[in-house]
Amino acid sequence: MIGQECHSIEIACLPEGPREEGKWPWGNFAAKNPRYQQYLDENRLHCGDGNNVTFLDQVWKNEMKRPDAPPLKIVVDDGAHLAEHMAQTVFFWFPKIEPRGLLIVEDIQPISEANAFRTQFLPQIMKDLHFCGDPKQQPDELCFPTLFPLLASIHCEMHICIFERNDNPAKELSLEKSQLPKNALDLKQCKSMLNGHW
Repeated sequence: MIGQECHSIEIACLPEGPREEGKWPWGNFAAKNPRYQQYLDENRLHCGDGNNVTFLDQVWKNEMKRPDAPPLKIVVDDGAHLAEHMAQTVFFWFPKIEPRGLLIVEDIQPISEANAFRTQFLPQIMKDLHFCGDPKQQPDELCFPTLFPLLASIHCEMHICIFERNDNPAKELSLEKSQLPKNALDLKQCKSMLNGHW
């Protein structure tokens, strides 16, 4: 039986220095954890920008998707609480989660920087969740075709949304398809939303 393990991605443990150099100028608060060095040594703490899909892809392929690693069942986004970052988490991690696993996004409100996740991203993915695609009905299109085939349910309450995977196998998407699409935070760019098919 494969065991369990927990990985963390943390920007604050980057080397100290200017952000434009890919560093972190505000102190390494992660180092206050008494197991900080242990997690680093065990390759379970990964220092970098959780919004950078190239970095995420390297962590995923090199550290988390090892032959002896347990399957990915739960991902929790408790990062910068910026709408763009939270939506990027969904596009990168959700397809990789095993069937019936969960992706949890925290602090979707009342932080103003998170508002577009709630007001622009969620209406589109909720619309996709209820997609019928019946050609006999009014023409309809998916807003997020890479996520739709994997969705079982979405539960949002107060400040948290939980995205549940269905029974379809986990998918490895290309880096391009793992990137945030243009319409992710602008529902007017999704043709279905624009045409009133919601």
